[in-house]
Amino acid sequence: MQKHIFALLASYYLFTTTQVNAAPVEVLDPSQLVLEGKPGVYDGIIAKLDEALPVVSVGTVLDNTNHPNLNFDGPDHFIEEYTWDMKDGYNDVNTLLWYPQGITTSSDAYDDGLYEGDNVVLVSWYDKRVAETDPTNKGVRISFIDQSTKEYRNCLLVVPDDGDTPSFHTVKIHAGGIMWYGHHLFVVDTWKGVRIFDLRHIYEVSIGGGIGHVGSGRFEAYNYRYVIPQSGHYLAEGFRFSFISLDRTTTPDSFLVGEYDATGASSRVARFEIDAETRLPTHSSGTTAPATEMFNSFLTSTQGVTSVTTTNGTSKYYFSCSRGVTGLGDLFTWVSGEQQEPTEHADVLHNGPEDLSYRKQGDQLWTLGEHPGERPVYALKAGDY
Repeated sequence: MQKHIFALLASYYLFTTTQVNAAPVEVLDPSQLVLEGKPGVYDGIIAKLDEALPVVSVGTVLDNTNHPNLNFDGPDHFIEEYTWDMKDGYNDVNTLLWYPQGITTSSDAYDDGLYEGDNVVLVSWYDKRVAETDPTNKGVRISFIDQSTKEYRNCLLVVPDDGDTPSFHTVKIHAGGIMWYGHHLFVVDTWKGVRIFDLRHIYEVSIGGGIGHVGSGRFEAYNYRYVIPQSGHYLAEGFRFSFISLDRTTTPDSFLVGEYDATGASSRVARFEIDAETRLPTHSSGTTAPATEMFNSFLTSTQGVTSVTTTNGTSKYYFSCSRGVTGLGDLFTWVSGEQQEPTEHADVLHNGPEDLSYRKQGDQLWTLGEHPGERPVYALKAGDY
């Protein structure tokens, strides 16, 4: 019944737009935000882990998927949709232990939409059970979804540890947004900045309940088979890093980071250029990366943002905004230089919408739902809004 009601409401609102809950966008000075980088700070420890553990490719992870993506019956304007594995003894649809947050695709990784020949969607989940300060917190996992088979595998993010024997520990953050660019996976760290993980160094570990090196050359990762190490990070103060997305339609490529604010008072979005050679933020000097644009949308409860360059060279922004556990999500659009206020497309998103990612192949706008019960991963036609 819930899906039927959602389909009826969403089809009614698909082409209905309003501008409630929207104030004029305020353009800000981008020099307010600068990323201070240490992009290869863990490279030395990663080299040691390479010697201690089998290194596998993204393709190997996809060859060893162990969960199906089940069908999801969404409204007609969902052009692709599915959900997670749900069976006796395992249930990613209803689990209260992990909550999905960020999304990115192989269209972010490379312009042709494929990573080493595979069409892939990645989703981040954070450990919801306990506080990030709790030693039992398992951190963040990434779902590798094979779009050709609609099957997935969950892998754990880790931070390398140095010592007589190299090891690793979990990444205890919210992981509200992720972005894939080349071999780098960018993950936002809410109050610190952006962490970078290297997909060229995925490690296969032994199945067991420990974490890191547990003795006698054995490594475990809370019963996950694969771990992905952090290679570096970019830090900044005075900004809440709630979500992130890539924009391949700008020249050069760029990425957006943005803030969640339930009141909308500080719903800032900042843009940074990104270097196609290094696959890192473009540095002004040393490893410092300044923002090139910044504005405050004043939208309440923004969970994701992405942008696409229009035919006349302006940027069209898409914002996903949540409306509680049961309320349908709203999509907002805003064209810089042409509109003062964002336009609301009411109720076109599933409840609990999160991060956004644009896939130019098919003009697709990807997002997902976080709340237990349905948790769809789905795409809309960006040009319809």
